Parts: sequence; structure tokens; C-alpha cells
Amino acid sequence: MATDKRIIKTRQAITTAFMELSLEKDIRKITVSDIAGRASVNRSTFYLHYNDAKEVLEDIENNISKTVYECFAKFDTSDIFNSSYEMFITLTRLLDEKPAFKNFMLHSPSSGYVVANIKHTMLQNAVTTTLAKSKYIGDLNKIYISIVYMISGMVDAYIQWATNDREDKMSLEEHCKIISTLTQSVINAVA
Repeated sequence: MATDKRIIKTRQAITTAFMELSLEKDIRKITVSDIAGRASVNRSTFYLHYNDAKEVLEDIENNISKTVYECFAKFDTSDIFNSSYEMFITLTRLLDEKPAFKNFMLHSPSSGYVVANIKHTMLQNAVTTTLAKSKYIGDLNKIYISIVYMISGMVDAYIQWATNDREDKMSLEEHCKIISTLTQSVINAVA
């Protein structure tokens, strides 16, 4: 059953308002009144969709988790350049299409869990893919810690690239080539 477009629009206004407010104040101090005012809805309308501000944050987290999973689910350690380029291109397009989401993800002091979620999603996929394709029988802890290192570096390097506003910013393709070379080195070290 399709959801009414008015419901979708109102929920988007509420979540966008929350993300915008998170750039201005601690998320624990964002109130229903703050959100309703920013979203241009009354409190009773807010309560038709959410019970409280915490539930709005949970909805945002769930949407981010789904989005992150879709962007990073295709990461393939056997084709690092193409898969990392594709996932970062997808994420970049998504961020460019949704400015509130981009600002929340890249600039909100409260969004540390977003980065942790991205790393966790990529880690799960990379470990599964690597172990399924690897003939390595050695220490699984070595593989795991290497992949954790690789994923953290990839995500942190992307965030640095995405938040860089300098004129001499490298292209995403060049960025992915560097990431791919470094990532392949990590994989070769444990395979």
C-alpha cells in the first residue's frame, strides 16, 4: 500500500528540520517545539507522525542505515577501484541531492554515529566478501583488523574529500585511485 504524499512530505519536513537543528544545538536539547517550528507544522501534526524528538532521530538513523547499506552493499574487495568509485559516486550524488542530509552527515557535531554506521556497514560487507573469496586459512583476527583499518581509512578519507571546499580539490576518480591503491595494499598484506 502506497503512503500518502502528504504524509511523506510532512515526515520529510520534520526530519529535515531535526537535521538542520542538529547543526545549531546538541541533539539532546532539540525539542518537539523546535522541530515543529522549523518544519512549519503544529505540534499536533508532529504527534501524528512521531511521539517525541528521539523518535525523529531514530527514523533518521534508520533511513541513514538503509541508505548507507544501499550505497556500500556492492563494495567488492576483488574489484576495489570500480566498487569504491561506484559507492562513492552514489554517496556523492545522494549528498548533493539532499543538502540537509549532507550537512547533517558531514557537519553536525552530533553525527558521529553516522560515520560509525557507515564503517560498520562497510565492515560487515567487506569481511563477508573477503572471507567468501579468500583462500586464506590463517588468523581471522589478522584479516578482521586489516579490514577495519582499511574501511576506517576509506570512510575518513572520503569525508575529508567531501568536506574539502578548496579550488584545487582532486576529482573523485583521482581520490578513488589513491584509495584503491592503499586498500589493495592492505588486502595483499593479509591474503
